[in-house]
Amino acid sequence: MNKIATIVVTYNRKELLLECIEALLAQTFKNMDVLVIDNASTDGTKEYIEHLIGDRVLYFNTGDNIGGAGGFNYGLKTAVSLGYEYFWMMDDDSIPAPDALSTVIKAHNKLKGRYGFLCSNVKWTDGSVCNMNIPDISKSWSSDSALLEDGLIKVDRATFVGFFTRLNVVKAIGYPIKEFFIWADDTNYSYRINKKFESYYVSQSIIVHKMKTNQSADIVNDVSGRNERYFYAFRNRYYNARKFHKLKGYYKELVKNTIKIIFKSKYKFSKLKYMYKGFFTGLFFNPKLEK
Repeated sequence: MNKIATIVVTYNRKELLLECIEALLAQTFKNMDVLVIDNASTDGTKEYIEHLIGDRVLYFNTGDNIGGAGGFNYGLKTAVSLGYEYFWMMDDDSIPAPDALSTVIKAHNKLKGRYGFLCSNVKWTDGSVCNMNIPDISKSWSSDSALLEDGLIKVDRATFVGFFTRLNVVKAIGYPIKEFFIWADDTNYSYRINKKFESYYVSQSIIVHKMKTNQSADIVNDVSGRNERYFYAFRNRYYNARKFHKLKGYYKELVKNTIKIIFKSKYKFSKLKYMYKGFFTGLFFNPKLEK
């Protein structure tokens, strides 16, 4: 069995998923399997990729839409149960360059396996930085400044697009919190990992994130009409702020967003409703960490 499992969480994006899988199978580093975690898609996803399912592409249906957080929790548990030792996590609209994984493996070797996670350089479709996937550079990055020559820099947080970690880290930290459903699950997991391990950004490992627009989740300027999603954002962010001593920043963001929504946004009532519903729910939100 191959030691590396690439965990791809998908929901109703079969065309992009197919492109993602094909890019993974075209990686120059071949000692890797693809685990497709399907959140009960209704668009014929399994049938669309059926011709690829086999020795290197494994398909799992969660039975329900359990969100990105639930999908990565499910996928990581599945990969661990199957005996994999390394895990590369990404969304279904992530298209890695042919050498993206081999570059991560070079970083793994350079660091002699001593890290919590490694994260790729995620770009948008026009080659610019993907705003949703910018990692947080560690304030102590200069302590490892010699690694800059190898394109590595210490980070505190990354997203689940090109997120590479190890079995020993999962055993020490546990799994992503499935109750988050969407948003901030990767932030939480990054912070938990970095309590025990140092982690690094691998600048030469390139992944293109084929989002429709190059925008981070922004309740003020969102015009999709899907404001109910922001309930999860503000609930989960409050949980993280409580756990990692960042409440001052959270309250500052809440006040700023309130003012901006009142004076600048469409769907004012809906946005304020879900933002504050998330905040108040977050006061009592305390999911159990799974080891």
